[in-house]
Amino acid sequence: MSNFRSLKMIGNRSLSVIDPNAVLHVEEEESMSAKSRLEGILLQLMKVEKAHTSSDASRQYYVDLHKDRFSDILRLCQFYVANPSARVLDIGRSELTAYLLKYYPHVTTLGLDLHADAGGHREASSMETVPHITFDLLNSHRVDIWPKCKSFELIVFSEVLEHLSVAPEFVFAFLNSLLAENGILICTTPNAADVAKRLRLAYGRNPFERLRLYSANPGHIREYTRQELCDIACSVGLQCIRQLYFDWPQSRGGSRIKSACMKLIRAYPPFRGSSVAVFRRVMP
Repeated sequence: MSNFRSLKMIGNRSLSVIDPNAVLHVEEEESMSAKSRLEGILLQLMKVEKAHTSSDASRQYYVDLHKDRFSDILRLCQFYVANPSARVLDIGRSELTAYLLKYYPHVTTLGLDLHADAGGHREASSMETVPHITFDLLNSHRVDIWPKCKSFELIVFSEVLEHLSVAPEFVFAFLNSLLAENGILICTTPNAADVAKRLRLAYGRNPFERLRLYSANPGHIREYTRQELCDIACSVGLQCIRQLYFDWPQSRGGSRIKSACMKLIRAYPPFRGSSVAVFRRVMP
C-alpha cells in the first residue's frame, strides 16, 4: 500500500499527504528497533558485570581475598562457642562455611536456593553433605513463613546484611528466633564510616557501590555503622556483648606509600573497613 494518498490535482502537480496509519506503523517499527538496540546494550552491560561479580574467576578471587577474614571469624567463633559439637548456622553459604567445618562438624547453611544462587561469594570447596535451609532473607518481614527448624548455639552472619533491601530489624528478629537460649550471633559487615569512604566523599566521589544490573547477585544496598548495628539488634531482643573493627580485606598492589599511610590511619579502629558485633540472645 502506498504511503501517500492523492487529494487533488492543481495544474500538472499532485498534492499528497502522508497516510497517518503508515506513519504510525513506521514509528512503531523505529521504536521497536530502538528498544532492541537498548536491550542489547543492557544485556551486554549485564554480561560484563556478571563476569566481574558472578563468574568462577570472581568466586576464586573472592576466596583468595577474604582468607584472613575467614580465619579471624573462625577464631572469634571458637572464643565464644568453644564446644566443637555446637550446632552452627552459617547465613549465606560461602568458603567461610568450609572454614567453620574445620572445627564444627555440625554446620548448616541458610540462604537462597543453591541451584539458583551463583553469586561471586559462593564457596569454592565441595559441600554436598552440608545441610541447607532455603529461605530468602528478603522475606524476613513475613513472620508466618519463617522456616521451622532446630535452634543453634552459634549463628554466623558475615558480609550479608549490606546486600539486603529489607529493614534489618526483620532480619535480626528472624535470626534471634533461630538461636538457642544464650546462643551467640556473630555479625560482620562493612563499616559505613571507614576512612577510605570518608576520603572519597571529601573528594566529591560517592563512596558507596552503585546498584547492580544483575539483581540475583546484588551489591551493597546499605552499609551500617557500629552504633546502628547495636541499636537495631538490641531493639529485637539481642544483647551486644562486644564490638570490634577489622581491616578486611587487605588491599593489594598500589603505592607502598599510600598503603603505609592507610595502615597508619587505620590504627584508629573506627577508621577500619569492617565492623564486627557479637550478640547474645536475651529475649525469645
